[in-house]
Amino acid sequence: MRAIIRNIPVFLIFISAAVYLYSCDSKGGSVVNPPVSHDTNIYGTGNGKITFYRTKQIEGIVSIKVSSYTLSDTTVRQSAPPCDTAAAVSKILPAGNYKVTIEGTSFLCNYDVKVEEKICKLLNYTDCANGYVGCYPLDGTWLRTSDAPCPNCKGLKVQFSDGFGEVIYTPPGCRFPLSDIKWKNFNIGDCTVLDLARDDYGGSPEFQQANLQFFSKDSLMIKGPSGDIPYSRISYKNVKKHKNIGDAPFDSGVHTNGLQKGR
Repeated sequence: MRAIIRNIPVFLIFISAAVYLYSCDSKGGSVVNPPVSHDTNIYGTGNGKITFYRTKQIEGIVSIKVSSYTLSDTTVRQSAPPCDTAAAVSKILPAGNYKVTIEGTSFLCNYDVKVEEKICKLLNYTDCANGYVGCYPLDGTWLRTSDAPCPNCKGLKVQFSDGFGEVIYTPPGCRFPLSDIKWKNFNIGDCTVLDLARDDYGGSPEFQQANLQFFSKDSLMIKGPSGDIPYSRISYKNVKKHKNIGDAPFDSGVHTNGLQKGR
């Protein structure tokens, strides 16, 4: 009897090994359950989230474009909302890099946003903070808001349509007569334009390459060799269409002696 008792542990080890080998037999395969997934991404596998907000009023309906989606934001907040609140405008997107364009009646702002997995990002677009305006079409009527390097030209009005910017009003003493082609060859891709400049006597005009810096849809700076010239858009309506305009600007023959060269 004592011999049997002494051999019980060996017997139990033998039985356990036999059961284990049987469970791994090719007939049934392993009985071990597959590992349980612990992906806790509440936005879905591979996704992240952007939440948009502002703390100042913007004129008109605010349109937010990201990827192929267009969203509308009508709420002005006192402070940043919780990123995952259902009350804020937001979008869940696959992780990656996106361009966001936000527009109001006169507001225009662009952002380059990186969406990261499992992460919610707040985007405060108040005053286009940390964004950039970019370039916008010139169609409409523009008012020059400063003389800058050209005396007496504050108040000049330029109407842009059909690819040309024509002078439709010139203040007394300004060197640019009516029907002057002030702008041409606008390139929205690199935000440049050819801007007309005149010599000391108002004749022999020449076009200069200039960069456009937009501050909003309706506010820009012409930045060229002659200096920086600010304009504000006062109308989107084109009064007339240009016809039969060649490459050479119109020269009315009007001369203004004693004025310095300007634009």
